[in-house]
Amino acid sequence: MIWWLRSRSVAVLTACTLLTALAGLAIGNIELPVPVLTGQAGQFVLAQLVTVLPAVMWLSGTGRAGSPMEATAVRPVHRWDTTLAATLTAVVLAISAVAHLAGSSGIAASVGRNTAVYFGIALILNPLTGHRVAAPLTAAFPLVCAAAGWRTTGGAEPWALVLHEPNSAPALVATAAVLTTGCALSALRPPGTGLLPRGTPWR
Repeated sequence: MIWWLRSRSVAVLTACTLLTALAGLAIGNIELPVPVLTGQAGQFVLAQLVTVLPAVMWLSGTGRAGSPMEATAVRPVHRWDTTLAATLTAVVLAISAVAHLAGSSGIAASVGRNTAVYFGIALILNPLTGHRVAAPLTAAFPLVCAAAGWRTTGGAEPWALVLHEPNSAPALVATAAVLTTGCALSALRPPGTGLLPRGTPWR
């Protein structure tokens, strides 16, 4: 357990996640200038970008040790990683809920939801592609949303979850589905086994 905590830099990751959530609550309403490729220009705020950092750091931590070695280990390391991601997401959601109940602006709900979206994407991609591909893809998602996630008639595209209003019920349902799918897939498959693994047992 100690080597796992150190290899994942759990203390640093936890601190980064907490600081990111607090930063999102404090300055998340700041708008960022991003070129729009399609659709109508919309608002892209800091909370939609900074909340990707914990998921990317989690991917970096899971890739510190050799995946083949860990995939054949007796202990289900990838399940520990999944539990870590789910726990960090739950912590951010709890902080966001408290801030929202305390009278914070709608940005609190956005911080929690967006963090869950990014962790869900990371959890889905990591078993399929490995951390080297999953990390840049996850980090690029908010930029893709900002550039191509707005409809010509106004509002966000259904897939651009981080751009939706904080109280959007469809976005919350989709976020829960993405996170649940990611947790299930990540718990079942070691990182980077590919879409059609051969000779690699499911754990």
